[in-house]
Amino acid sequence: MLESIKGIIMEVGEDRITVDVNGFGLSVYTPFKNKSRIIGNEIFLYTYLSITQSQMVLYGFEKKEGRDLFKTIIKVPNVGPKTAFSLMSGLGTSGIKKALADNDPEPISKVKGIGSKTAKRIILELKDKLEFAPKKELKEAKKALIALGFQSWEADNSILKVLKDSGELTADEIVERVLKGL
Repeated sequence: MLESIKGIIMEVGEDRITVDVNGFGLSVYTPFKNKSRIIGNEIFLYTYLSITQSQMVLYGFEKKEGRDLFKTIIKVPNVGPKTAFSLMSGLGTSGIKKALADNDPEPISKVKGIGSKTAKRIILELKDKLEFAPKKELKEAKKALIALGFQSWEADNSILKVLKDSGELTADEIVERVLKGL
């Protein structure tokens, strides 16, 4: 419905910003807190509009991947946008993916508003639904490692080890970290 917005930051709060989009001030909850949240800066956000009986809330994400992860999280039973937002704010995309890849509910359960049962449910529901690195990046990294003399199984094991420790990386970064780990 509302895929993205582009505008100028008018106000900055702890967990939301107000963005001027052609004269309309939109309040957007954002899980990121970085230097780009400065009044007067132009910003582009991928958005998700949550509509309930009592309110409409707009969530914004710097990357499409973040928004897509948010939309996947809210499909978990008893996990709504507020809980998903807390999780995204607390761990970020890479932290969530690492917890899922490690099958570890502990980091998720440390996020405010998420208990151990919900954390375990999130792990159970999402671990098989998410791709932990783009297939293209994995294929390129594996191809490069094989060209450097790795056996196919060695390349796979090395790539998995690097991704488990690091989260999202480009093919070049994966190869570099594998070689540094030797």
